Amino acid sequence: MGKVSRRPTREARRQHKAKVRAARRQGRAQQVAAGGRQRQPVSASNALCGYATVEAEPAAREAAVAAQRPGYRELLPKLLRDLGKLPDPRQPKKCTHKLTVGLLYGLLSVVVQRASRREANRTLSRPVFLATVQAFFPELESLPHADTLNRLLARIEVQALEVAPVEVIRRLIRNQKFRR
Repeated sequence: MGKVSRRPTREARRQHKAKVRAARRQGRAQQVAAGGRQRQPVSASNALCGYATVEAEPAAREAAVAAQRPGYRELLPKLLRDLGKLPDPRQPKKCTHKLTVGLLYGLLSVVVQRASRREANRTLSRPVFLATVQAFFPELESLPHADTLNRLLARIEVQALEVAPVEVIRRLIRNQKFRR
């Protein structure tokens, strides 16, 4: 004769799941009622693409980039000028790309949210992407390899790198660009 199982039955598990789900729903409703933000889903959407035609997707992307262009045009040159003042730890005769181009590449890989160097190379080396970046920076001829950026960031002083974005934020505060 064996022991009686203490494991809950299937029906008990279902009831427990339903209780937990109801408690979470109630907690979220209380959070929203108290003025808190609604939680955004963490997983990717399972919906179909919203573009009806092939021409609609590039047009929508171009419109989004065109809307952001004035802000980037104002902020990025000042940021790159501040980054250009940093001491370059590389050997000058072996450098193909300027320090600012390498740091811009790093900034772009963060902005487009690429998790690995291989993925950044695959995405950021596309001709369409390069053409879009050249619309912002016409003087840009090519982008470096992600391994080049890795070697550069390994040698550069982090404390010196932190100064430039702080200076941009100070400029924005001084020019009263933030709304309350």
